[in-house]
Amino acid sequence: MGAVNAHAQIAASLKPRLDELQNRQVFQTSRIFDRNGTLLYEFFDAGRRTKVPLDEISPLVISATVAIEDKSFFRNTGVDYEGIFRAIYQNMRAGGETSGASTITQQVVKNIVLTEEEREYENRYQRKVKEIILAQELNQRFSKEQILELYLNEIYYGNLSYGIEAASDSYFDIRARDLNLAQAALLAGLPQLPSQYEPLNFLQQDEAGGFLPGLGLEDGWLEPDYVLPEDIAPPKWRQIAVLRQMVDEGFVTEQAARLAIAEDIRFTPQEVPLNAPHFVFYVRKLLEEKYGKQLVSSGGLDIYTTLDLNLQRMVQEKAAEHIRTIEERNIHNASVVVMQPNTGQILAMVGSIDFNAVVPTTTPDQTGNVLDGQVNVAIRERQPGSALKPFTYLAAMEKGMTPATILWDVPTEFTVSSTENYAPKNYDERWHGPVRIRAALANSLNMPAVKALKFAGLEATLDILDRVGIKTGLKRGPDHYGLALTLGGGEVTLLELTTAYNTLANQGRYIPATPILKITDGNGRVLESYQPQGEQVVDSSLISIVTNMMSDDKAREPVWGLDSKLKLSQPAAVKTGTSSDWRDAWTVGFTPYVTVGVWSGNNNNEPTDRVESLQGGGIIWHNVMEEIFRWIDTRSEYQQLFTEPFPNGTMPTDFVIPPEVQRVTICPLPGKFGNYEEELFTESMLKLTGADQATPVVDPNKPSEPAKIKIPCDAYRRFDVVLIPGSSYYCLPASGYSYPPSWFTQVHIWDVPPPDPNEKIEYQWEGGSATPYAGYFPVCSSWNYGSSQPAPWQAPPSVWQPDDQDDSESVPDTLQPIGPSTDSEPADPAPAPAAPEPAPPAPAQPAPPAPAQPARQ
Repeated sequence: MGAVNAHAQIAASLKPRLDELQNRQVFQTSRIFDRNGTLLYEFFDAGRRTKVPLDEISPLVISATVAIEDKSFFRNTGVDYEGIFRAIYQNMRAGGETSGASTITQQVVKNIVLTEEEREYENRYQRKVKEIILAQELNQRFSKEQILELYLNEIYYGNLSYGIEAASDSYFDIRARDLNLAQAALLAGLPQLPSQYEPLNFLQQDEAGGFLPGLGLEDGWLEPDYVLPEDIAPPKWRQIAVLRQMVDEGFVTEQAARLAIAEDIRFTPQEVPLNAPHFVFYVRKLLEEKYGKQLVSSGGLDIYTTLDLNLQRMVQEKAAEHIRTIEERNIHNASVVVMQPNTGQILAMVGSIDFNAVVPTTTPDQTGNVLDGQVNVAIRERQPGSALKPFTYLAAMEKGMTPATILWDVPTEFTVSSTENYAPKNYDERWHGPVRIRAALANSLNMPAVKALKFAGLEATLDILDRVGIKTGLKRGPDHYGLALTLGGGEVTLLELTTAYNTLANQGRYIPATPILKITDGNGRVLESYQPQGEQVVDSSLISIVTNMMSDDKAREPVWGLDSKLKLSQPAAVKTGTSSDWRDAWTVGFTPYVTVGVWSGNNNNEPTDRVESLQGGGIIWHNVMEEIFRWIDTRSEYQQLFTEPFPNGTMPTDFVIPPEVQRVTICPLPGKFGNYEEELFTESMLKLTGADQATPVVDPNKPSEPAKIKIPCDAYRRFDVVLIPGSSYYCLPASGYSYPPSWFTQVHIWDVPPPDPNEKIEYQWEGGSATPYAGYFPVCSSWNYGSSQPAPWQAPPSVWQPDDQDDSESVPDTLQPIGPSTDSEPADPAPAPAAPEPAPPAPAQPAPPAPAQPARQ
């Protein structure tokens, strides 16, 4: 009775463990797939495991397992007492433990129900008692099929494979349901001693790969005294033992068993798949932060991502291919991100050109690796150079600038502090005089961008950068970055910068970058699925104007040339950036349906050999974009990929100007940057200019087009002045005097903004200059006309006129100073009856400035 009571007490105390077994969550391998279901990666932290129901396992596996592990399985009560006594007898005769008698049910208890501490440290007798009691209880509460399913999904088969499905895949690259007799017998024998019987350690090789050779056995091989060859490999010996037991138990015939033994077993061991490694580890980190490491690594998650593996491989190839052609210029790495504008989905993420490559620097005085392949540069902060300029101009236009605003690209020095001044220059170290925003952005002029930033304000510009997607970079405050912000005076990641451009491509609607389409757990329950969440963060009218500027191939022609790599076979908006000291070369651009961002440089932040943005990232960007265009034209799956997000399945290939944005006639400016006669304006911009009060110019042949409005040219004007014969003096007609008509001439006058107290400006630029003393038009007065009448009007302190020898219709490019000269005074004219005095022009409205050395053309 005492033994019975003790048994009952132990059983009662252990019963809750069996209750938990019903809902036990066993670890399973989590897997990451691309958007098309291609496996990118499996988490092998704890090994491989994929649960399958018993009806998805080959009956040959079941027969082989029962034959070698527990031939009385279908008859016993969970414990094989006959086997226990036999094992005790054999062990006593041998003077030690030579055999065991654990049933399949007991092995389930040992591996699943008992704790690790009980398995490893508890007294062997106590552990065996628990095993026996729990095995009997388990046998009463579970069917034999349920117990077999638990065992076959739990037991370790070697090669990091837990469960028969993982073992079938890792050894043979097939499903457990498809195993043949030779394979099933081999696997069924492994759990006893997985490391000793590991078949991968005993393979022979031929042209087809690794195999475990078959063995021809003579008659009588089933007899106990039959001697197998001494050099037989342990896994082969174990397979034969399994097949002998299967024949003894009547599961297979002797002939079938001999054929299985004679068969060469081919292995196709699966290397750990690691496609798109930077993207995979980026996704893993995101999920671990959200769900915890344990669930992600061993929760049996199936993670379907937004990445397209074929696209990823193409992008990787294009990046590596180009870097190889220019690596002699000390540039060794590149990173690329491809996104979808109206979904925010990451279609490709290349963190480096070669995940497995490491290239140390060979440059004197430099340290580290110029290529460190396992570093994901796409999520590392780097200086973006001029790639932030589009957002600077967006901020300026939000504050009241228009695309026609004139910014002066002339040497300007800004006072930063009592001891520090800031004097930016252009890439070509030349100045270009008055330019409008379109030309300044398209040609990446530095000084206009700095002046636009000053106009907009640092806080407003940082705010717009945050709105469009730069959420982690540029968070150190306005005072830290100063006016250098727009020229790359901060750091951003390629992923966030591409996201910001993706917001432009999505007409000002921000959608966070997303790498996940769907996640299911080991039970098939959906944990999350893609639901695009967007927010309109910038006026779409302003976005359409900036996009139009960025896609204007003609506007960028002066710097980039007519057929640069920034020009594609389809309309695309693009901006480049080169950081200081040639360390980073960026190109980011988009069409209405795809955004591509490229960084190129060295991992250790080492300067390149003057590789600028177009030569580095620009060519990669061009090649990737053109290949995407080709794939859309020739491959239906990519036409569907890029078309699907759009209503009615219609993918736009060009940027649309919304009806609230009008084309307006403007005045051309001098030089190669100013030949524009029209510009885009929003209605609010037109109100600021007063142009809505002007007379619309309508083309009667195109009644469907919106009316064109002409904006008055007030920054540059022409009017009559007196040019005294034999003199270089220009002066305004004095009241009370008349002048011969031949003395009058028309001049062009610039109205420039009055300098800020904290700015020092020199109005000098390529094709024109103005000396400091050329400040105003004098009225024709006593020293040149014999009159003491004071001047009734003076122009602003800095006004310059073009060379009047240039009689072209457009505003000329060559300028000369106005004002007193060193010539001798001319003879005074004779007084004459008063003539009406031409009205002097009122000073015009100011406009902003820019940097470099002037050159007269």
